[in-house]
Amino acid sequence: MSAEILADKVRAMTPGYETMFAGRGGVTPTDPLQFHFYHLARYWSRLLGFCALDPSKPASFIDGDLGACIQVGSEFAHRLIGPNSPIYASWQIYWTQARAVLHQRPITLDAVKAASRAFEVCVTELKYDPWGNTVVREKSK
Repeated sequence: MSAEILADKVRAMTPGYETMFAGRGGVTPTDPLQFHFYHLARYWSRLLGFCALDPSKPASFIDGDLGACIQVGSEFAHRLIGPNSPIYASWQIYWTQARAVLHQRPITLDAVKAASRAFEVCVTELKYDPWGNTVVREKSK
C-alpha cells in the first residue's frame, strides 16, 4: 500500500476506532489492552482468510481496509505496551513484522502468516483468549 493511501485510511478509521474504544464493554473487553487484542485477533484472522483465497496476491488484501484496521489497532496497543510489560519483547517482534507486512512490498503470504503468528505469541503470553473474552489459565503440571 502506498504510504499516503494507508495514512489516509488510518486517519479515516481512527475516529471510529476511538469511539468503539470509548464505548468498550458488553461484547468487547473493558481492559484497554484486551480490547485492542480482541479486535486485532479478528482483523488478523480475516486477513489470513482473504489471503488464502489468492495466496499469490496478499498485498491486494492488505492494501484494503483490513490493513488499515491492523495498523490502527496495533498503534493503539503499542502505546500501552512499555518496557515493563511481560509481553514487551514479543510485542517488539510482532510490531516489526506487522509494520513490514503493512509497508513493504513485495510481500509474501509467508510474511503475513509470520506476523499473525507473532501476534498470537503476544496473545498467549498475555494469557488472554480474544475469542472467548476470558483469561487463559495455565495448565497445572
